[in-house]
Amino acid sequence: MPKINRTYPKEQKEAILTKLFPPNNITITEISAQSGIPKTTIYGWKKRALKSKEGLKNEKRIVNKITANKKFRVVMETYNMSEYDISRYCRENALYKSDVKKWRSDLESSFEKEPNAVKEIKEKLTEEKKKIKNLEKELSRKEKALAEAAALLVLQKKFQAFMEEKED
Repeated sequence: MPKINRTYPKEQKEAILTKLFPPNNITITEISAQSGIPKTTIYGWKKRALKSKEGLKNEKRIVNKITANKKFRVVMETYNMSEYDISRYCRENALYKSDVKKWRSDLESSFEKEPNAVKEIKEKLTEEKKKIKNLEKELSRKEKALAEAAALLVLQKKFQAFMEEKED
């Protein structure tokens, strides 16, 4: 059977691609059944759209723009939901289920351990304390050496004065 290359209008491609990405998230199978366009064609469009800058505008994840308060609220709202309910919630709110799960695990793990920033600050503090201790040791050693040199100078002057007296 010969392969027929069919071209579709740009508007139709864009309409189908917008259905694929959030907030709609319609599956390729459903879109193919509705539009009569082969699934392989839609998969190809999706792949090209994700690679191109145009597609990235459609699929652009808003996750980075979501505030910590909003993430916390989403985690609290979805905490007791089943997987199905979480999926439905994510579709309604243009979120990804994987992001919600990651936010939940991040939140839970934050209660169990110190944040990385606190660890870094503690490490810097211990480094600074070591530096201070080493500098104080060095200063003490140099002060002792200076005191010894001053004592030797005083003794040298006394000795010279004594020798001058003896000669006289």
